Amino acid sequence: MSLVLTGVPVLVVDGPEADVAAELLREQGAVPVGWGDVATRIGLVRIPAGTETTAADEALAWAHRNGIPVDDRRPREERKDATPDATSSSTVGEVVLVGGGPGDPELITVAGAKALAEADVILTDHLGPVDLAEDAAARGAELIDVAKIPYSRQVAQERINELMVERASEGKKVVRLKGGDPFIFGRGYEEIEACTAAGIPVQVIPGVTSMTAGPAVAGISLTHRGLNHDLTLVSGHVPPDSSKSLVDWTALAGMTGTLVLIMAVKNAGAIAAELIAQGRDAATPAVVVENASMPGQRVTAATLVTLGETIEREGLGHPAVIVIGDAAGHIAELG
Repeated sequence: MSLVLTGVPVLVVDGPEADVAAELLREQGAVPVGWGDVATRIGLVRIPAGTETTAADEALAWAHRNGIPVDDRRPREERKDATPDATSSSTVGEVVLVGGGPGDPELITVAGAKALAEADVILTDHLGPVDLAEDAAARGAELIDVAKIPYSRQVAQERINELMVERASEGKKVVRLKGGDPFIFGRGYEEIEACTAAGIPVQVIPGVTSMTAGPAVAGISLTHRGLNHDLTLVSGHVPPDSSKSLVDWTALAGMTGTLVLIMAVKNAGAIAAELIAQGRDAATPAVVVENASMPGQRVTAATLVTLGETIEREGLGHPAVIVIGDAAGHIAELG
């Protein structure tokens, strides 16, 4: 579970597993609360308005009004009729994870643009169609900047989760706007876990990932006929010698297809050196696409052995997509 529960009150609904739920919550640092017999029986903190006769639907409505997470382990058939107020759209909103695409506002999906237009609250990164989020703010939506800027200001994921849950618990439609696609190194699954744990409805609108969009707008085909039958995506946010790296660099170097690196500008030189050391041809073509789809887009060619020095010499920065492989040696002239 990604939701941080330390010190957080969680309503435990009476049922056959209420004691188990309470114990698990205590182990996570939460404060189990309840009402009536269940509060007395398993030692829960009694809810402020709770009495011995407080009904389940009243307690659940209280929890959702106050943004209190709920642990309800009763059989589904019992919950369906017992909690109409708690599941009413008038008291609980929703969270929509929207993939914004590579940056150009016109490259967001139709569904994504519609969600932004309907949003009460938008939590936005610094990547993707930020202009669309600002347009929504101009018509009255609350805009919250939760950017994770590489090697600079960072908003903790736990805080982002808390903000989504807080605003949705107030009955608002919350859009979590991300660059690219929510499930491509976007931590979208963690955010779904947090919402689900808090009883908040959540949906995902996929986006056009920069992995493919960046090279495409630069005229690079990642799967060039006759050159490659495989395509690999790697996050380069840590260097190959880091204990945090989960990449099998030896296996990667032995592949002959196209390699795409994202979040790799800082470590590109070290990655290239490792690939060469593990057997990849130093003369393999490489291309850096900086600010793909945006007015400041730059396309810079190199080879694997010159990749790091080229990035430094040309002053290339984030965001950028790096393409390595024979396909990178073929750049179409667009426009």
